[in-house]
Amino acid sequence: MKSIVIYYSWTGNTKQIAEAIHAGMRETFNDCEIIRLEEVDAERLGDYDLIGLGSFVQSFQEPPVVTDFIHAMPDLAGRYGFIFCTHGTCAGRYISNMVTGLRGKGLTVTGWNDWYGSGFIPLMPKPYYTDGHPDVVDLKEAEEFGREIVRRSQRIAKGETELIPELPDKEAYDRLYGIPIDLATVDLTAEMMKLKPVYHAEKCLYPRCKICVDHCPTHSIDLSKSPPISYETCGPCLVWFCEQLCPTGAMEVNWDLADHIMEQMTSLFARIAEPMEKYKELRRFRSLITREEGTDTPLYKKKNHPKLVNRDGVMKETKWMKETK
Repeated sequence: MKSIVIYYSWTGNTKQIAEAIHAGMRETFNDCEIIRLEEVDAERLGDYDLIGLGSFVQSFQEPPVVTDFIHAMPDLAGRYGFIFCTHGTCAGRYISNMVTGLRGKGLTVTGWNDWYGSGFIPLMPKPYYTDGHPDVVDLKEAEEFGREIVRRSQRIAKGETELIPELPDKEAYDRLYGIPIDLATVDLTAEMMKLKPVYHAEKCLYPRCKICVDHCPTHSIDLSKSPPISYETCGPCLVWFCEQLCPTGAMEVNWDLADHIMEQMTSLFARIAEPMEKYKELRRFRSLITREEGTDTPLYKKKNHPKLVNRDGVMKETKWMKETK
């Protein structure tokens, strides 16, 4: 059974989970690949018997690039698939959307799972609720998930179709993955776009440095063009990686407008995070943070650049002295 694990990761949370799942699968399948979604030729997925697809959760569902990828998949009838994700509060609609999407391409979905990941939202106090994840425990769980998904897929392929999982009903789904608010009543897009980044060429190290280009989640930055930022596609990614990762401050966000938005964000996320405690055992939530006095400084208040660094595809907060405006 030839298999592949495909992942889409911004900060490294999903990358680490994908690698652990892959490690577990390889104990049975030597012929098991792992690859970034951006490098996959969807038309060649018919070469595989078992396909795993995972990403982070964006706005409580799969990122648009993942939706587009599923649409580009060929008919994969007779093959098997599984789903995984990372998030900072809950999976939301991700699981149901992805199961429906893969089944729509003919795949028999043999399982799914979700994990918490560290958060890098500059308008949220640090440490964030789920900082420290994925940890050793998470990665061991992901390895076991990889082993189990192989065993289950093999048994289903041999005729044990009663092992094919079904999505839980709405009440059970909401306890496992749901959001305790009506998203239709919440829209901070206009407020967030007031913080749109501004480029200062005189501070930029391009072409020696292309960190902002390489890490823009919406591919809205091209420093060889004028203007270098396309605001038509530069949406509120909530993280402004260009500003957070820039080593010189060439990307500037007007954080003077941020205090009011931060209050709204903190209140909103507090409500969204409530089920993590309410359904703690069901959602497998383990807090790894301790809130000590003076540690609630959000990333946007830190003066030194860069505020974040990406090492081997994993995002880390820089170890500057805690500074505020």
